[in-house]
Amino acid sequence: MLKQTVFVCFGFLLLCCSVLGAQLLSVPMVGHTTEDSAMIWVETDRSAEVKVLYWQEPRVQYQRSLGEPISRGSATGHTSSASPHTGVVQLSGLNPGWLIYYELEIDGQAVRPLTPQVFSLMPPGLRRGEETRPADFSVAFASCMFPARVPVQPIWDQIGAYRPDALLLIGDNNYMPNHPAAYETDVETVSFAMARYHRYLRDVPGLRSLLATTPSYGIWDDHDYGPDNSDRTFKWRELTLDLFRRYYPNPSAGLEEVPGIFTSFRIGDAEFFLLDDRYHRDPNNAEDRKTMFGQGQLEWLKERLEQSGAIFKIIVNGSSMLVDRQGSGEYWANFGEERDRFIEWMHDREINGVLFVVGDWHVGTMSRLYRPGDKYPLYELLTSNAAVRPAHSSPEYGQGHARFHQFVGPEYLGFNFGLIRFEGEPGMRTATLQIIDDEGTARISLTLKESELTAQWNGERPQD
Repeated sequence: MLKQTVFVCFGFLLLCCSVLGAQLLSVPMVGHTTEDSAMIWVETDRSAEVKVLYWQEPRVQYQRSLGEPISRGSATGHTSSASPHTGVVQLSGLNPGWLIYYELEIDGQAVRPLTPQVFSLMPPGLRRGEETRPADFSVAFASCMFPARVPVQPIWDQIGAYRPDALLLIGDNNYMPNHPAAYETDVETVSFAMARYHRYLRDVPGLRSLLATTPSYGIWDDHDYGPDNSDRTFKWRELTLDLFRRYYPNPSAGLEEVPGIFTSFRIGDAEFFLLDDRYHRDPNNAEDRKTMFGQGQLEWLKERLEQSGAIFKIIVNGSSMLVDRQGSGEYWANFGEERDRFIEWMHDREINGVLFVVGDWHVGTMSRLYRPGDKYPLYELLTSNAAVRPAHSSPEYGQGHARFHQFVGPEYLGFNFGLIRFEGEPGMRTATLQIIDDEGTARISLTLKESELTAQWNGERPQD
């Protein structure tokens, strides 16, 4: 009798599961977004059909109402048959710049939203010489998040309060095991764990709402690629590449002939170039280390920079690109002549409007690189410690630190994120770079005119 009861109960559970269908495992994430299209990423507990029901409100950047009727639409996609069961639903043909509200159906069943699900399409892109006033907009950056150590992360509430047009997670987005020995097991175990590191990041309070309401992009650094300071020799690099692609709905990931996660996209008059500093990287301790990015990726970057018509070109990487420092370390100047050759090429080709945004070092700061022969100063916003360790008892160190040769502002050790605001009239656009703490206070702020980032710059040479 007991066996029959157990069998009946088990059968009832199976029947319930089949009736309920697939379940949502992660909050939906708004991925790559343009003026009239968007990607909605989801993860389910099994392969499923996903339908996105949406309505469009004629409101631009949450402010200006256009006085036109609301419209409705839907789009359908599927999560993958192989675990993890992730997928993207593409929304296209949307009204340029409008506000998009959306809901999900999985296998025909409505999913109750656990957070607001609404985002703004991107402002239109304008090129130099056009008379129409470009839209003002902002982009937020964050790196170094350790949910196991800091499960409640106040930084996300502050980013949400600033309501940026996009959010970039720029490396160490989660922390996998530091030691290589942790990965000396079977592929099923490594794949199981890696997928859940990515998924559990999306369970962090505050970040869940941001991902569901803000177009978001991601790149990696060492801790969300593999062990500490990992590189192209990591034995699971193909596996970790596949999983990262599944969890981050970027516009692309590498090239067919050049694997990696690098990609680019544009918002208004700014173009963003997201780099991969791990897949092709020589080991830090190799005596003949020559490359952080690999020839193929650098050729792609140069080609895209030359083709770009954007006023501002923001190069984003997991670790520092401009800092000069002697000895070993996680920064580009430590890899032979690759960095200096690239900067020389950039100045020779008069690639204007370049800014750098990086993470990794558990501080928020800003540095600069300007040398004899350079056409204009290069600036690097380093934003880290979004939530990797509690705030230092004395979080502001002041101006001098061995890591930063030409510093701009203090080194802030508390929780922080980076923000760049793009504003102004045509021909007079500005980019304001900021480090903002977990109470919403700007600790560092620097406004640069577009004319200060061109080969025609004629200002005085910055003091070392």
